[in-house]
Amino acid sequence: MAFVIEQEFAAVEHSYDSEGDVLYLSFGPPVPAVSLVLEDWLILRLSPGVPTRFVGMTLIGFKKLFSNIRPDLLVEELPASVERLKRVRFVAHYSDESDTFTFRFENEEPAYYERFGENIYLERAILDNHILGLKITDYTPRGDASIREVLSAILDSLFAAPGTTYPADALTRAFLEHLDISRFLTMLAA
Repeated sequence: MAFVIEQEFAAVEHSYDSEGDVLYLSFGPPVPAVSLVLEDWLILRLSPGVPTRFVGMTLIGFKKLFSNIRPDLLVEELPASVERLKRVRFVAHYSDESDTFTFRFENEEPAYYERFGENIYLERAILDNHILGLKITDYTPRGDASIREVLSAILDSLFAAPGTTYPADALTRAFLEHLDISRFLTMLAA
């Protein structure tokens, strides 16, 4: 079934519990929501209405998780990171005709696709080569495996020993720059 999901995060608010090392993010005014525990450190809150919206997220062990990979996202820089998130626009699209799932962080601009996996392609800007999004072809038969491949590669990159390089490093950096990783990972998995 074809779909398009668009969401902006202009109303994002945050609260950090330093004693429990828990970051709470809300994406707009309080609304009834369903909580999905995606990992032991990640909870996503979705509105059950149509269209489904991301209304919040909880990161358990926030400082521990990000201290080695993105120390700039820690508490001291958190307000600036949340301000950047307010400018993010996320679009996900599935086409029945081409059986292709695409998602991106930004508005359209001239781009090309670089192979990441067997049926996974990174969308890169022609002008400066930054990552705009991701495309998964043959989504019906291979979408779940492709998403797992992308998530595994990103997690491997996140938790790699310092100085180690992984093929997903550029993709991981793009996610962190746009959505501070966990937010986008939950969107991928939903």
